[in-house]
Amino acid sequence: MTSESLQYDAALGGPIKLPVEIDSVQFNEARINELKSFLLTIANTEKQTKLMHQSLPLHMRRRAMSYNPKRLPRKFRKAHISQYSKSGLPERKKRPSRKYRRKARNLLQEYNRRKRTNMWLETHIWHAKRFHMIPKWGYKIPYTPTNKGYRACYRATAKHCLLQDISYYGCIEIQGPEDVLKSDLKRMCSEKVGLTIAAKAFLGGKRSGNVWMYRKDQYPNQCLGKVKFVWNSEPLKDGRRMLWLFAHPAFYGKLVEELIILFDLRNAYRDDLMDLDNPLDVSKVTKNSGTVRIPKYVSSKFSIELKELKDTLNYFRLTGPLSHAILSKAFKPYTQSNNENSKDWHSDWIRTANNEKSTKQQINFWEQTKDLTTPGALSPGLVIGLLAEDPRLNRKKKRTKALPDLIATNRDLPEIDSYLASSPIWTESIRDTVTKKMLSTHQLNELRTSQGLVPGETCSFEANIQPVPLLLMQNPGSQDAEFKQLGYGAGWDLIAPSGYGLAIWQTLIMWGAKPAGLKETEMQALESGIDTMRVPDTVLGRTEADVEHENKWNKYFAKPNNRRVNYKKLSIASPFRCPWTQLISEWGGPEEGNFHVLRDQETLSKIHHALNRKFNLKSAQMTPSSLIPVYLTMKTRGNPGDIALICLPLRSDFRENKQKRQHTDFSPVHTEPLRKDPEQKERILLRKQHLRLLKRLRNRRIRQKKARQRKNPGTLIRIAKPQNEKLIRDQLAKMRELWLPAKPESIRNQCSRECFGYVTQCNFSLSEAKVTALGYVTTKGLEKLYKTCTKGTFKVLVRGTKSRCYRFATIKIRTD
Repeated sequence: MTSESLQYDAALGGPIKLPVEIDSVQFNEARINELKSFLLTIANTEKQTKLMHQSLPLHMRRRAMSYNPKRLPRKFRKAHISQYSKSGLPERKKRPSRKYRRKARNLLQEYNRRKRTNMWLETHIWHAKRFHMIPKWGYKIPYTPTNKGYRACYRATAKHCLLQDISYYGCIEIQGPEDVLKSDLKRMCSEKVGLTIAAKAFLGGKRSGNVWMYRKDQYPNQCLGKVKFVWNSEPLKDGRRMLWLFAHPAFYGKLVEELIILFDLRNAYRDDLMDLDNPLDVSKVTKNSGTVRIPKYVSSKFSIELKELKDTLNYFRLTGPLSHAILSKAFKPYTQSNNENSKDWHSDWIRTANNEKSTKQQINFWEQTKDLTTPGALSPGLVIGLLAEDPRLNRKKKRTKALPDLIATNRDLPEIDSYLASSPIWTESIRDTVTKKMLSTHQLNELRTSQGLVPGETCSFEANIQPVPLLLMQNPGSQDAEFKQLGYGAGWDLIAPSGYGLAIWQTLIMWGAKPAGLKETEMQALESGIDTMRVPDTVLGRTEADVEHENKWNKYFAKPNNRRVNYKKLSIASPFRCPWTQLISEWGGPEEGNFHVLRDQETLSKIHHALNRKFNLKSAQMTPSSLIPVYLTMKTRGNPGDIALICLPLRSDFRENKQKRQHTDFSPVHTEPLRKDPEQKERILLRKQHLRLLKRLRNRRIRQKKARQRKNPGTLIRIAKPQNEKLIRDQLAKMRELWLPAKPESIRNQCSRECFGYVTQCNFSLSEAKVTALGYVTTKGLEKLYKTCTKGTFKVLVRGTKSRCYRFATIKIRTD
C-alpha cells in the first residue's frame, strides 16, 4: 500500500494540508484588494490619507512628531507643517515661565478662575500650602494638616489652644420688634429642648446661646440643625432689636426659606434696581466687602427685616484653656488718640456717651481677666465687644506660646454689664468702612520702611491706623463632670469684619494657637461626646450620610468580585449607611418614616436616672418613633468603626463574659456564624449569560461588517459601535441588587443578636484612653435591654461591619 504524499509542513508535525482545488473567484477578489492597496501606497502623496509623520518607517516614528516638527527629518518638515496648517488645529503654545505665572496680576487672575467653582475663605492661600483641601458645601475647606497632627490637636484642646476657621458658617441678621421676634421664633424651637432664643438669659445681649431649630410648628420632627445666636445688646434707633443667627452651610438656605415663610417676607430689591456701579474689587479681599448688595427681605409692614450676611464676616473658633491668654496677647484694646477733631469712624463712635462708657468698661474687663487660666472660668456664653488695635501691630516676629502673666488665684471676676457686649461691628456701614479703609500688608510695610527710624520699633503713623471691631462669644465646654472632664472644650468664638481674616489668623498663629481643620472638628466632637455632623434627623446628618453612602457604594463595586467583602455571609444588611427608618418601623414605630432624635431634657434625664437604677424606665413615656442618643465605651480591645451594629445581649453572653474575665481572656463574647450566600449561584449564572449575550452581539456586528465589505470592496469599514449601554446598565443594577439589595429584608433580625441601634462615629478617645463611640438606639430596644440587664451597669454588644466578633460596651445617655 502506497503512503500518502507528504505535505509541506509534515516535518514540523502540522495538520495543515494543501487543498486539492482553488476557488478562482474568491482568490481573484482577494488579490484585487491587495493590488488596490499596493497601488494606493505608491501613488502620489497628495492623495494619501496618512500624514507625513505617519508615513515614516516604524523605527523612526515618534508620538511627539505629531505636534513638534523638529522631531522629523529636515526634508519632511515643510510637508508636515503644511498638512497641519490645512487641518486648522490650534498652534500649541509653550507654557509661560514660572516667573511670569507668579506675578501678582497673573496669580490673581488664576485665583479668580479657581474660585468660580468653590468659594474660598480669606485664609485659603495660607491653608492650601499646609493643609489637605477638600470641596465641601460649596467651599474649599481645610480638612487636616499635611503633617501628623492628630494627637497634637487633641493636646491643644486639652492643654493649649486649637484654632479653626469656620467662616463658612453663614450669618443671618433679623431686625424687628422684640415681641414679634420672640413670639414667632418660638414656633421654630421648643422649651423642652432647653433655653430658646426668647429666654431672658439671652435677650439682654450679655450671653450667646445654641438652639435646635425646626420647621415652623413641626417639633419634634423635621429638625433643621443647631444654630448659634446672639442678640444685639443695644436697641436700634427706632426701638427695634437685632439678632444674629449662625448656621451651617448645609441647611443655611433652608433656614432662610423657613424664616421668610415664618415672618411673611418678600425681596426688598428688584432686578432692575441692582447696583452694578460698584462691583466687588477682588484684588483687595476674597469676600463681600460691602460694595456688593447683600440679599435683603422685608415684611409687608416693614416691621421685620432679614439680611443674609453670609461670606461677609470672619468666624474663628478657639478651643482650649490657653485660648483666653492668646486673645489677650494678640488683641490690645484701642485707646482714643488725643486728636479730638478727628473725623474717623471710630472717633465718632467713641464720642457718644454710651459708647465711651462701654469702651472703658470693656478695657477694664479685658485688663482684669487677662490672667485667667481658662475661659471656662467666665460666665457661660459671655459676649464681649472689643475695639482692638490692628492685629498686625501686635504680632510676634517669632512664634511664641502665650501664657498668663500672673496666674490669678481666688480672684473675684468683674460684674457683667450690658455695655460689655456693645460693639460697632453690629453696624453695617461701619463694617463696610473698616473693610474699605484697611491698609494692605504691602502698604503697611512701605510705611514702616519710609517712616521707621529704628527697625522693629513703633512708628508714629501706627497711632492713626484704624482699630478693628470684634465680637467675642464664650463657649463653656463640658458642664457635667460625671460625663466628661469639667470645662473640656471651653474657648472663644471670634467674629471679625471682612478683610481682616488673614491678618487675625496669622497673629493668633504667631501667639501659639494650633491650626486645625474639619477632621479635627470631628475628633473634638467625639472627645466631647457631642454629635455635630451626623445627627440622623437633621439636614446636615442626612446630607453627609447620603454622600458617604454613595462614595463607599461606588468604591465597593469598583473592586472585582473576588476582592469584595461578601456582607451576606457576614449577616450585614446595610454596611454603608444606617437605615433608621426601617429599623424604627421594625421596632414598632411608624412605617411612613417620620422619626426624630429625642432631645426632651426631662425625658432624657429620666432615662439617665433609670439606667442608674434610680428611676423606672416605663415612667419616661418614650415614643416609638424617637431615637435616643447614647455614648458607648468599649470594655475590651477592638475598634468596630463607624456604622457598627448595636445589638442586644443574651443572658448567656453575660455568663460567657464573666468566665472569660476570670481567665483574662480577651476574645470576643460571641462570634457570628458564617452564613451561605443564597444569590451566589444566581450571580454566576447571570454573569455567564450576560457575557454570552455580549459575545453574540459582537459576532453579529462582525458579520454585518464583512457583508458590507463584500458590497463595497476597497473601502475601509469599521465594526459598528455597540448600542448596548442600556443592557449593561440593567445588568449592573441586577448584579448590585443581588450583592446588596436596596431595601434589606430585615434590619432588626439581620444577625444572631437583635440589632436596635447604630454607631455614627467611633474611634480611640485620647481623653478616655479607650475606644468610644457616639450612636443612637430605639426606645423599644432600650426597654428590652432594661429588662435583660438586671444587675450592674448596662452593657450592649457592638459589632463592626467587616467583622463577626461581638464585644461588650457600656452605654450612657447623652443629655446635651
